[in-house]
Amino acid sequence: MCNNPPAPAFLSLLACTLCCGLLSSPPALAERELILSAGKGLGDALIQQDSIADAEMAGLNYAQLFSEHSFGSGQWQWWAQGSYAFLHQDYRGETQQQNIIELKPVLRWYPHQEAYGLFGEFGIGAAYLTNKDFGDIHLSTKLNFALHFAAGYRLRNGYILSLRYSHFSNAYTNTPNPGFDFASLNGHFSF
Repeated sequence: MCNNPPAPAFLSLLACTLCCGLLSSPPALAERELILSAGKGLGDALIQQDSIADAEMAGLNYAQLFSEHSFGSGQWQWWAQGSYAFLHQDYRGETQQQNIIELKPVLRWYPHQEAYGLFGEFGIGAAYLTNKDFGDIHLSTKLNFALHFAAGYRLRNGYILSLRYSHFSNAYTNTPNPGFDFASLNGHFSF
């Protein structure tokens, strides 16, 4: 019998599923995006318990489309996304840094039959944070769940601008679970 908590097994399965999806992507669905992000840490108004509102964020994401479907309610796309984010802030006279590496599947929905115009997006996966302490927040684990919600607009030339809310926590697999949030403005470049 395995004594490991269920979260690492789930994260391993998620990583394997994403890697298989990326490696077996059919040529017709080879659309990829490079996403540049800039943002700010958030206060304690949403999920996290303490503020990191003084933190600034820059990020780089790579996403690959691996499935899309048209239904009566619009166009649905599944993407695999790998991300890197760098946050820094001055905290009590010292400069703090946080590096975040993420891997997650992302579901994107366009309300029309074509993948243009307004869209909504949801992603959930795994993240590794290099520091447990950042500002007033003390995370109990470096390996966390990653969650994001986004809204954006895609032009016909493929360029996308989106606004994203990102949350990181251990989902109560360990205590405490203070959470860690930031918001970002993202430019997507398709190729």
